[in-house]
Order: sequence, then structure tokens, then C-alpha cells
Amino acid sequence: MRIAVLGAGSIGCLIAAKLVEAGHDVLVHARGEHGAVLALSGLNVSGVWDFQIQPNQWTVSLDEAGIHPSLEKSFDQSIITCKAKDTAKLAEIAAQITDGPVLSLQNGLGNHEILSRYVFENSAVGVTTNAVKRISPGQIEWVGRGSIAVGGPTGEQFIETLSMLDAEYNHDVSSIIWNKLLINVAINPLAAICGVMNGELLSEPLLSQAESTMLEAANVARLLGVEVAEDHILIQNLHSVLDSTAENECSMLADVKAGRETEIDVLCGQVVARGEKLGVPTPLNSMLLSQIKALR
Repeated sequence: MRIAVLGAGSIGCLIAAKLVEAGHDVLVHARGEHGAVLALSGLNVSGVWDFQIQPNQWTVSLDEAGIHPSLEKSFDQSIITCKAKDTAKLAEIAAQITDGPVLSLQNGLGNHEILSRYVFENSAVGVTTNAVKRISPGQIEWVGRGSIAVGGPTGEQFIETLSMLDAEYNHDVSSIIWNKLLINVAINPLAAICGVMNGELLSEPLLSQAESTMLEAANVARLLGVEVAEDHILIQNLHSVLDSTAENECSMLADVKAGRETEIDVLCGQVVARGEKLGVPTPLNSMLLSQIKALR
């Protein structure tokens, strides 16, 4: 199949590389120095999987150059893997170039709603627990192997596409998104504020704060009618993720270090906003939201 991966961050690059290995005709939409390196030199993957993509094994479109008219409706599927701030822009591109389903594989709440405005019933939503970090332009490290959960109107069409990354279908879209968000709000802001790797959150008092932040968000989810696991299972899952990604620098910490905009608004920010609508206080998520914004 012809598949476009829109957003060439660490997860996007891993997915694109796996699709190339599986024999698909892949386009990667990227920008900046990283995009130029992907186009001219390809990609090096290390860690869980050692692999190299030569530049002639895929097509790279650079955001700075725009989308060529010849690409219109030329892809069977598209996968959006960008940060939330770019969702609308890449959803519009996906609608332009894709003659089939489009998957949002992103963090946080609200991305699927944005995508649906552009591709309507062709939308799908997913989350991944794979831990990947970018070492330098054109080089990523797959730190910890995870899985992918996919749902939404066309979600089942991506199960075979992403089978090499252990993709599974889940009909409950809200549950998919919220269960990933609970891990994100527990780890990302706290690690970014403290400037620590994920594994350091397994030590007190950081562990208790991470757990409490997650359970506060879980309470909001349940009041919204979202099915999430019981508290003790959520805590077990959090410990497992922290252990398996102990040496990983979370994306929010990397963003803070680089002076980039973080995804705090679609993580803790969405928990706080939904809590306010319910009349439920969310002091821990609110505090982390304020502290991350103060770091910008």
C-alpha cells in the first residue's frame, strides 16, 4: 500500500521505518534539519531494533515546500503522529492526499475531534506505548517496545497495516485515549519539571505525586462515563511503564530543554478543563499545568 506518515518525530519515524521494512510505499512528511537529513541520508534506528533506511527507500516531503498537487488522493492510508499543535494542519493535508482512512496516533485529548472535521467517517484514533527518542537529526533510538491500540470508525483497517507493532483493535475510543492520557499526566509533566528520566519517578516522593495526579485524572474520566481500570491496576500499569522506560527522557522534558511548546494543554489542561465543567476540582493537574507553562 501507499501510506503517508505525517509528522516525523520519534514515533513517526519508527512507524515509517517499520512500514518500509514491511514493503509499503511510504511518504514521510517532515520539516527542518531533521526532515532534510531524512530526505538526503535516510534514518538510523538503534535500541530494540537496529535498522537503516536509505533515502531511496521512501519519499520525504518537506513542510517548508508544501504538498505537490500530484500527491492529491494518491495514498491508501495516512497516519498522523505530530504534536497536538499541528493536528489541524496535518489533518488538512491528510484529507488532501489520502483516498482512504486516516489514523491519529497522538497524545492527549481533542486530536480525534479535529481530525474528524476534515476526514469525517474516514477517521481512526490510536495510542502507542512504544518508547522512542530522537538522538539527532536522522537518528532515533527505540528505547522500549510497547503496543498500539486503535479504534474509531475505520480503526480496524489499520490493524494489519501496523501488525508488526502489535496493533490491536478496541471499539471504545474514549477508553483508548484516556488510558494513555492517565500515564502521560503521571509521567510527563513531573519528569519535565524535575528534569529527570522516567525511572527516577519510581522513588518517593515523586512516585506518590505521579500516582495521585493519575488517579485525580481517572476520577474525571469515570465521571464522564469513560471506562478506565480500577485504581490499583492503574498504579500497577504506571509502575510497569516507569520500569520499562526507566532510561527514557520523556518528550515533554525534551521539549522543555529545547525551548519548544509542550503538549501540556492536551494532557493536564484537558483534565482541568473537563473537571471544571463537571464542578470537580483537579488541584494536582492544575498545579502541573501552571508549572509547565511557567517553564516556557
